[in-house]
Amino acid sequence: MEITVISALLISAAIYLLIGLRLGKQTRDIGDLFPVRFGKNARVSTVSEFSASTVATTVSLATIILAYFELAGQFGLFLLWTSVTTAIGMFLVSASANRIWTKLLAYNHRPTMHEFLGTEFHSRIVAWVASVCTSIGFLLIFATELIVGSSFLAKFIPEIPEWITVVFLSGVGFIYTLFGGFRAVIKTDQIQMKFIWALILLLGGYYIFEITQTGGWTVGLSKIPSSVIDFSDRDGLFIFLIGVTIMNIPTHLSNMSVWQRISGAQRPETVIRGLRNSIVSIFFSWSFLALLACFAYMFVTPVESQNLLSDLLITVSGTAYGKAVLFVVVVGLYGAMLSTASTNLIVVTHTVSEDLIAKFKPTSLDERIQSKREFFISRIILVVSALTAVFIVAALKLFGFSIADLVFAIYGGALALFPPILFALFRRRESLYPLSIFATTAVISGFISGWTVAVAGKFLDHSSMIFLAPTVSISASFTTMLIGLWFRSVFRKNV
Repeated sequence: MEITVISALLISAAIYLLIGLRLGKQTRDIGDLFPVRFGKNARVSTVSEFSASTVATTVSLATIILAYFELAGQFGLFLLWTSVTTAIGMFLVSASANRIWTKLLAYNHRPTMHEFLGTEFHSRIVAWVASVCTSIGFLLIFATELIVGSSFLAKFIPEIPEWITVVFLSGVGFIYTLFGGFRAVIKTDQIQMKFIWALILLLGGYYIFEITQTGGWTVGLSKIPSSVIDFSDRDGLFIFLIGVTIMNIPTHLSNMSVWQRISGAQRPETVIRGLRNSIVSIFFSWSFLALLACFAYMFVTPVESQNLLSDLLITVSGTAYGKAVLFVVVVGLYGAMLSTASTNLIVVTHTVSEDLIAKFKPTSLDERIQSKREFFISRIILVVSALTAVFIVAALKLFGFSIADLVFAIYGGALALFPPILFALFRRRESLYPLSIFATTAVISGFISGWTVAVAGKFLDHSSMIFLAPTVSISASFTTMLIGLWFRSVFRKNV
């Protein structure tokens, strides 16, 4: 088993590093590192690239695949609701694609989501606060993916000290992102999505073959706990479904990685068709992964304190053809880990570099693009961001946050940006100027309230409170924006 896992990881690592180093030769300035100008190397060239990279980013090893296998025993087939709501969320972005593209065309460069917010509300403070919240959220997701994902894969190579495996696996994504920038992330995402589909198809094929060899579906299904495959009520279900709905549907419209891909596209058709394809791909990939988690009980009995996926892979590796399946599965899992991690790292670096630091500099974007010093500083920001994130998430893990807890806490807090973005997209800029203070307050109150509920739920050992973090965050933000509208209408009447 160890040789199979090591081979899969080394071959995958070699592919990604080659792509990053090759594209690194074309990455000469910040215009090649981030999508800030048309025609630079930081771009999304085709519909296939847009769709594959967008979907691959959502299929995370730590926060999706491992979370599915962690929650399958508790929520079973109700996990399919996550794929439905995420597809709806991507549909919401698709329905807004023309409006987003038109809004961004008004700029003489490719703005970030936060710069767009600041411009629409005529407030640098809005842009700054939104940037800070995005940076914190994406840093945590990046580090969660690396630490949890690498640690999971390292357990299958017990002969090598875990810290060495974790550093190596994490370092691969860090290196190709550092050298190849946004373009390397897009190209590796495209390959990683193919590996993820290979994982789904081969592991699903293994299920079908094994069932036909060991008594058929009747025997196999009888091994699955009834709570996994029926739709009976269970503790925390309603709050979980509400939390997933609130979290998954709005999150993509306020997701900087989606806006980054839209900014990197060279034509509107790439965005529109890419988003449409993403809806279908997300629905089926997430659904199949949820089903693989639920039906894993046909082959393994869960062991307390051990993830169901670990037991499954050990079982799969017991035969010669199973080792071939294991090889592909490990390649897919590693791809899922790096696709999410590298995307979040380039988002944080882009946000910190362009929205937080560059705004305090007197130089123009054109001058900074031509500056080798600015390019070097941006890469330093990438390194510092990665190290900072790892320490933060390591502390959260010591605090006792599980994978599922981190998902709801991180994404819940990030939803605070959704209401201001919705207002910015669908209201005239002039009507937004009086709402700038409310937009800032909405982001801050939503972010803080979401994390407060999640941390309180952890302290009180109440998982349902953690599931409520997205609902609390977006409710606080929306309420603040609606109060702003009310104040504005009252003021206009009095005037």
